Amino acid sequence: MSTNLIIVSGALSKHELRYTPKGTPLLEISLVGKREVARNHVFFRTDLTFYGKLAEAWSDGLEDGRAYQAGGRLEYESWEKDGVKGSRLRIVGDELFALEEADLRDEGKGPILYGAENRVLLSGNLTADPEIRQTANKTPVAKAQLGFSTWDYSAGQAKSHFVELEAWRTLAAQFTPLKKGSAVLVEGALKTEVWEDEASGAKRYKRVLEAQAVTRLSRVHSSARAA
Repeated sequence: MSTNLIIVSGALSKHELRYTPKGTPLLEISLVGKREVARNHVFFRTDLTFYGKLAEAWSDGLEDGRAYQAGGRLEYESWEKDGVKGSRLRIVGDELFALEEADLRDEGKGPILYGAENRVLLSGNLTADPEIRQTANKTPVAKAQLGFSTWDYSAGQAKSHFVELEAWRTLAAQFTPLKKGSAVLVEGALKTEVWEDEASGAKRYKRVLEAQAVTRLSRVHSSARAA
């Protein structure tokens, strides 16, 4: 199976405990923070979902405005309703810790964690040749999609996931030799793109992994030795 890890921290802006139709506890939390990028602080918000009895126990001790760090994985979901296809990239949490020493600052809408973590580590294969272009101000940017699989124990089968990749400036050039099927390890930060649907006027959201490092991979093939 592939590498699929996300570590994120932030100030807790909301949390809600619910139950699935089958009675499984479901804890949803939102963390807000600012991470350092080229001497700037970039705001981000991360929504995570935790499942099970442990999530139910955690919900009692959570405090809005306090800093937390979570670890988890990305889950790709797709569906079709009334002939319209949709998809989303969810974050399923596995671990949750309170941060005892944190740079929390109140900026009017509640506390925000400065120096927050937003790290994703994924391995898989590119689903198509990368698209490399330049913006209006001549900044190189590469766009690609990473496909990987995880084992779904409840269904007893492998599950496919897809994540949109984005790389800027000098890192974009590293995607030039890559092709459809190239195996890579990507490290980066998750960000959310927001736009307005022209037909309905509704807001649309898409999670994208902004790559900060990419490493080409190749499988190690064992050779059988003659007895």
